[in-house]
Amino acid sequence: MLRIFILVPWVTALLLALFQGRELETMIVGDQILLAGKFYRVALSRIESDMEKIIEAARQAGFSVRIARGTTVKYFLGMQPCLDCTPENERERLVFPHLFVDGELLWLRAEGLLSRYNLRPSPREGYELIVAPTTTASASAILDEIGRRLAKLSVVSDPVLPLLVEELTVVPGVKPPKPPEGVRLDPVLYALMLMPDWYEFAPQQRLELWGLRVRVIVELISPEAQLAPNHNILVEARSPSGLLRVLVPIHQLVRLASDPAVKFVRPPYQPGL
Repeated sequence: MLRIFILVPWVTALLLALFQGRELETMIVGDQILLAGKFYRVALSRIESDMEKIIEAARQAGFSVRIARGTTVKYFLGMQPCLDCTPENERERLVFPHLFVDGELLWLRAEGLLSRYNLRPSPREGYELIVAPTTTASASAILDEIGRRLAKLSVVSDPVLPLLVEELTVVPGVKPPKPPEGVRLDPVLYALMLMPDWYEFAPQQRLELWGLRVRVIVELISPEAQLAPNHNILVEARSPSGLLRVLVPIHQLVRLASDPAVKFVRPPYQPGL
């Protein structure tokens, strides 16, 4: 008899959902289970724009912070300035969690009790949250934890994040797709843009990160060719033959490699160009 009473609430809920048609699908799919060992993407249309407030909150929370304004970089380890940090030694000096700021762009690497996550500019539009659950749990539980943290860091004003979760198929150990037709981009650079964690993937492929940027060689179609002005690149060197060594935001690699003035975008050869 006890078993019957225990089952009644569940049966009642199921019958109600059946009578309401499509709501049953929402009940089952709306809060999916995110599996430990997988990677998931959540699109965020926007984040807060007060970068100074975000930087201060991250410092108070003990983040390693890298702030780039053009080619000038300064560093903080929590509330303390890191006066001996440089682009050459920052990977050893900046301990996790990280906040990288470049002008109006940010990239945040952090973790909670349920997951590790990256918040970074999206190649599509706005920002994307890349979530790597460390324990199998519901999407709502994981995103609630992340949303509350992002709100405390002043990154979002509303801690309730979208529950539209997409599992990533381009992950470490899986061969990434080729760049799309017309995108003249080295496959390793294309893979970098798609990987769940740029920071971990780049050194494995000997790619040089510079905060949110990666160092690349742009081969122009001719020495006189001019790039469009909207790529947000920092030019480090130029050769008479039409080679540029530049720092480009990782999420803008496809846009750069699609420029009509570009013959090919590749990593630098070692040594030199």
